[in-house]
Amino acid sequence: MLTSNKHRTKVLAFLTLVLLTLVASNILPASAQNHRCLQSELPKLDAPAGEIRAELKAADAWHRNATADRTPPPDPQVGDTWNWYIWDLGGMPVANLKPCTVRGMGDNCYIVVDDEEWNVGIDQTDVDLIVAKFESQSPGNWPTQGIWDLNTSHFGAPPNPLDGLERIFLLYYRFDISSDGYFWVFDQYPDGSQDWASNEADVIYMAVDNGDPAGDYMCAVAAHEFQHMIHFNTDSNESSWVDEGMGELAMWLFGNPDQISSFNTNPDNSLITWDGNWADYIQTYLWSLYMYEQFGGQPFIWDVCHNTANGMAGFESVLTTHGFEIDAEEIFGNWSACNFLDDTTIADGRFGYVGEELPPFSAFRQHTSYPASGNGSVKNWGTDYIRLNDMPGVPIFTFNGQDTRDFRVALMAVDALLPTVVRFVELDGVNDGSLSFTEAQGYDQVIVSIANVYNYSAGTYTYEVEMGITGIDDENPSAALALSAYPNPFNPQTTFSFVLSEAAEVSLSIFDPSGRRVREIEAGLLGAGRQTLAWTADNLPSGLYLARLTVAGKITDETRVVLMK
Repeated sequence: MLTSNKHRTKVLAFLTLVLLTLVASNILPASAQNHRCLQSELPKLDAPAGEIRAELKAADAWHRNATADRTPPPDPQVGDTWNWYIWDLGGMPVANLKPCTVRGMGDNCYIVVDDEEWNVGIDQTDVDLIVAKFESQSPGNWPTQGIWDLNTSHFGAPPNPLDGLERIFLLYYRFDISSDGYFWVFDQYPDGSQDWASNEADVIYMAVDNGDPAGDYMCAVAAHEFQHMIHFNTDSNESSWVDEGMGELAMWLFGNPDQISSFNTNPDNSLITWDGNWADYIQTYLWSLYMYEQFGGQPFIWDVCHNTANGMAGFESVLTTHGFEIDAEEIFGNWSACNFLDDTTIADGRFGYVGEELPPFSAFRQHTSYPASGNGSVKNWGTDYIRLNDMPGVPIFTFNGQDTRDFRVALMAVDALLPTVVRFVELDGVNDGSLSFTEAQGYDQVIVSIANVYNYSAGTYTYEVEMGITGIDDENPSAALALSAYPNPFNPQTTFSFVLSEAAEVSLSIFDPSGRRVREIEAGLLGAGRQTLAWTADNLPSGLYLARLTVAGKITDETRVVLMK
């Protein structure tokens, strides 16, 4: 089966074989053995596909297999049988020639089944349902579109270098490892031209092992693997984490995304380092979905898949070409806050997901008494969360990050009855900074998000938390802190919030742009602590208004609000 190729090194393939052998021998931990998708663990070409293809064509070696029983016929039909390489991947990959039969076909797919599995692991009812879901139906947001339309419209066209057929093949057999599917890149090259056997067809391999090969989950896996085939065609040496993230996005587009777990309890997981663990799948999924939702959907994702730059550089290139004046580091800081908050109602939606509901994310440390301090280390393109509870005053957070790294630090005031407030700490050139978070006084908790956006290694940091009374006027102890309004802009109602250091008489005046008072709200005597006052502007035109708070007869704070009808 294996053939020598003097033009290719075998180092990467050898290392991959070692990995697979260790997995099969139970030398690697269980978490490393349970791969849902084998794309990143299978052997890789050690040169860009375009270079290899050009070399083969120049040597007149770019051809279909001439063996009649080893190649798809010119026009396959249901019932046609020929020999396929069926891969055993439990140790060193071994390809066994076995007869497989076309059991179904649609406008864009052939469903091929290992003859030994027919009416055992998969039957005609399964095949018919797989065809329907590949061609014209899905359980998600686009129920009249199937995998083919959703994938080709978002990621691109599949390759077609050898078999000359417009349809792709889905080959179902029983795997000898714990996995659901994979795409074998060597099928894109003539058999014998590379170090690994080729079926010389556009094919993805699917397992029948879980007992429901036509279920929504396994069809979503087919969408995931089909994305790998497309991405190989558009950018054959794409970084694994980007390729896998797009595969996960394909599952979401189909309507059956992976369940979010592991990453939410381990957010200090490097986005750009692919280890094949479950947290990697979920992290790259959420990043891809976030970029899809925040930066234009299908056109943005299409360009990422077609951009020749790899990894984060590909995302940054597409951000620039689409006119977004924001870098990946800032986006990652926002995304880290988003994963904890998942709230689309604040900051123009940048801290939440429309198409996903996130479970709670874990903070690795919590403080309930102050002053407090601590230290930590966060992986490159990873995040730590710190929870602050029982705050008696204004939290003052001071951060000192490793000088040679790059951090984004956000403070998020969270309360079940109050609007969430997010503020970023301004860091200097050596990653030091401090924030007096006056808006957070009286809130139930503050979450600190510490993201390391340095490309190459983890970063250490220290921090201190003190409680201050910033904002209290010594000559007016009844003064209010941080008058704010939510929502803002609003229509027709907004709620003002503020904190009183002690009980006092309170009133709120609203002025239009000309300075005319349009509303006076006499709140009366209010107690100490956080207070709220609602204002409904039913009969006023859209525009900018000034709200002025008076406490104990003295003006203590002002804020501007926008009525937008």
